Amino acid sequence: MANLETGTGASRVMFLNSADATQNLSANYLTTDYIFIPDESIVVPPHHTILMSLHHTQIPFSFYNFQTGRNTTLNYGTSATGVVSGADTGTIEIPEGNYNAQTLLNKIMELLNAETNVGTLTIRFNRDTLKYEWNWVGLAGHERLTLRIATGTNKDVNFRDEIGFNANKFYQGSDVFNVYFDNNGAGRLECGYATDAVATPYFILPSGADTAYWTGEGNQGGITANIFSVVDMNSSIRSLYLRTNLTQHSVLDSAVGGGFSSILARVPIEVDSGGIITVSPSDGSIHKLILKVREITFIQIRLTDQKNRLLDLNGLDWDISVQFDFIETPDLRIPKDKRLQIQERLYKDFKDAQTKTEKSVKKK
Repeated sequence: MANLETGTGASRVMFLNSADATQNLSANYLTTDYIFIPDESIVVPPHHTILMSLHHTQIPFSFYNFQTGRNTTLNYGTSATGVVSGADTGTIEIPEGNYNAQTLLNKIMELLNAETNVGTLTIRFNRDTLKYEWNWVGLAGHERLTLRIATGTNKDVNFRDEIGFNANKFYQGSDVFNVYFDNNGAGRLECGYATDAVATPYFILPSGADTAYWTGEGNQGGITANIFSVVDMNSSIRSLYLRTNLTQHSVLDSAVGGGFSSILARVPIEVDSGGIITVSPSDGSIHKLILKVREITFIQIRLTDQKNRLLDLNGLDWDISVQFDFIETPDLRIPKDKRLQIQERLYKDFKDAQTKTEKSVKKK
């Protein structure tokens, strides 16, 4: 009996394990980018098309929300009151791992306060507003602390979104800004231009508003600010994306301007760290992609985050199975009765034109 959805008698399912494939990078420990070459190619019969879907997958949740080279580095600068911090003074690197809002701010405070001339930075997480609240007490000659979150040396690998400095909350959604605390008695939080060399900031949060949530217990006399963006602990990795070399003409992606991408499926993360991320056949087979290839000689698999960056499973292998359904390519021939109607209309148009021409000739 034929499959009711595809009109075919059976499906082909290919089971793949990253341990059986060839890693596509020089780093063999990175099992999330590999090529598998089957002993027998999958050939598409004439007048047929393949519908491809994700059948099943099991991925060990061994990667980190905070991963080196992705979102663990932060440049900072210190300077005197009112003096622009135009260069990086130092850098902190939080260890890669899985943090919650409290353990992350504890680690940031530990590392920054251990730096020379930083002074005392105190951060608190407000569970009602889901924001970090900051209190800053500087040292003599180093009264301004600049968190160089978008224009520093490591602007692309810092954790600005996770701690609330989301570009969407700043002027015109710009991502070229730094955030600095200036202990000059004005008690303000300012967000400067890309080079911090322009006097007019993108945004100024007056002290009368920013001290409403926390008076800075233990740090009286410092500057307290409630950052006006919600903390997003999972900013770096919200979902996993399975990508293949076969799905180049089936999926549209806003990340590439709405053009076609290599995404096969989006895999939501619904387990805790240390668990197994699973997609069952009922989940994966809902979305079927039409393939234009006539023969499959190899298949490349990539496991990435939403920004198409490879994940590191810390050497662990993972499983995936893809399903191929063969459907008969529809014949788009015009029905017989429709052809007759078209022929009759064309003949009538021809005769009308011929008659019109003959009348024109006789009149002359």
